[in-house]
Amino acid sequence: MANRELINQHTAFNEVFTLQRLQKAWWAVFLFYLIFIMGCFGFLSTVWQPRGALKWLLPAAAVNFYVLRLLWKALKKNYHPVTKILLPHLGYATWLTLLRGGLIGTLAGFLFQTTPITTERSNWLAWTPGAIYILAVLLDYLDGYVARITRHETRLGEWLDTQIDALGLLVAPVLAIGYGRLPIFYIAVSLAYYLFQFGVWYRQKTGRPVIKLEPHPTKRMIAGFQMGLAALALLPVFSRPVMTIAALIFMTPLLAGFLRDWLVICGILEINHLQQTRWDHPVDFLMTKLLPVFLRFVIGVAGIFFFYQGITNEFTGQQTVSGTPLLLFKSYHLHELLITVIFVLMVAFGIITRIAALLISIFLAGVLTTWNSPPGLFFLFSCAAALMLTGSGFLSTWHPEDTLLLERQG
Repeated sequence: MANRELINQHTAFNEVFTLQRLQKAWWAVFLFYLIFIMGCFGFLSTVWQPRGALKWLLPAAAVNFYVLRLLWKALKKNYHPVTKILLPHLGYATWLTLLRGGLIGTLAGFLFQTTPITTERSNWLAWTPGAIYILAVLLDYLDGYVARITRHETRLGEWLDTQIDALGLLVAPVLAIGYGRLPIFYIAVSLAYYLFQFGVWYRQKTGRPVIKLEPHPTKRMIAGFQMGLAALALLPVFSRPVMTIAALIFMTPLLAGFLRDWLVICGILEINHLQQTRWDHPVDFLMTKLLPVFLRFVIGVAGIFFFYQGITNEFTGQQTVSGTPLLLFKSYHLHELLITVIFVLMVAFGIITRIAALLISIFLAGVLTTWNSPPGLFFLFSCAAALMLTGSGFLSTWHPEDTLLLERQG
């Protein structure tokens, strides 16, 4: 018994010493954030305007302070999920996650004001919010990879990664809505995580049972698509109609997933040892096996029609003007038509389907500039956007992108 008490005392002393080292690391993060914010403030004051930079400073500092508060409260989580031993260093991956937090704070500074504009004709500063969030999204993929290859996976890094993801999906869509590039109803994506967590907290506080749910690769992928959509919306590239349709398609599975999880947590839907309800398998079969085949067929047929119409316009020199649902607004060069039909064939035969669907979506987004655009092209764009979410389904040939989206690398 005496030896066990000595071991426990020694373990407690080591944990206190380790926590003190982690608190010193927190001050290093604080100093990094301070230098980072002041550097950005000085830069914006020079290239933008002092008033805009001052309005940027307060939200940016507030969000970074929020991230620092999260880190301080969760330092005791800096242990490996298996060993449960508190680690004295944050690790490279956690630092990358904290860098993402700094970038989200930088992005938050642009809230509540118009798009930043330089005095130069190029107006490159308008691209800054989108570039910042794209960098944060790329780091989101990298931090988990670094944690696994350096063997420094911690509960702190996992928890902080989720919090920064949710914070980014709160700030970026709200900013894009403020710029008029996303519809107002997309705010549901920003609020979904926090409303869900509040509901869990309230049930625990009132003594109601809460069923524990494990993370799922599909949920991470769907959240990743929301990040990509928000990043594109922050760039002054695509039209409002395109972003509205994409927002509606992308947000639907995310909100449906939160609703399903809430019903499970409340005990309304029962789950088995594999965390599946009785509805999961038929819904998954319909949405990821059958629906993609239909979408690929529609895109293939529409692509052949588009190519035929484009070739007709190319060789006859006449613009098609009658009421076809896939009416083209202009003639396309032969090489543009050939590239497009290659992507269509890749989709039809299930070859790198998600990437080919993305490229088709980008091509159509360049055509769909107003709500007066042909409804057939809007439908085709919707099919391509949905196919990015569902994957290739049955009768597909090669889909290596699924490994990158659904499996953790490293």
